[in-house]
Amino acid sequence: MNNIVECFHCGLFIEKQKFTKKQKIKCPRCSSKLTHDNKHSLDSLYYAITAILLFILLNIYPLITLSFSGVELKATLFNSFLILLEQDFIFVSALVFFTIIVAPLLNSFVIIFAFIQNKMKRKPFPKRVLFDGFKFFKTWGFIEVFIVSIIVTYIKLIGMVSNTRFDIGFYIMLAYIFMFYMSNKRFDIKSVLD
Repeated sequence: MNNIVECFHCGLFIEKQKFTKKQKIKCPRCSSKLTHDNKHSLDSLYYAITAILLFILLNIYPLITLSFSGVELKATLFNSFLILLEQDFIFVSALVFFTIIVAPLLNSFVIIFAFIQNKMKRKPFPKRVLFDGFKFFKTWGFIEVFIVSIIVTYIKLIGMVSNTRFDIGFYIMLAYIFMFYMSNKRFDIKSVLD
């Protein structure tokens, strides 16, 4: 099975021996690019660790500041969840908490645990749990949607609120999203767990 690669677009199985390392593999059926090496990159581990550190900073600094009638309101990522909870939007607040806090964090932790477990003799987590966890939390992490909603809120509130500005937390969030995206892009769960 190590000499066979599957096309993820059409499902065709192709032998790796037919191709050299420098040659780009294309599916003979649908002409999509195929990956032929199972080398994982440690970059994904570094990106995941950096993403977790940025996530901690993200919850310390406010994302946006609103000034309304002399009152200044600041909101962090975690405070946005608490504000929804205080307004009795229980389902929405639970959904926001899971998709912008829990799922992205657990996604990064699964990447880190997969690399740690790959180097250990004892395997505390079954491979299937790590594989399914990575796929699940990658699918349910919607922090990039949250940042789009912050930008839309900023645009809508410019005319209504006397002073609206992005704080340092917003820029930390941009860096966090980049690190989070790169950790998922560079991570090959199959090669790490094999």
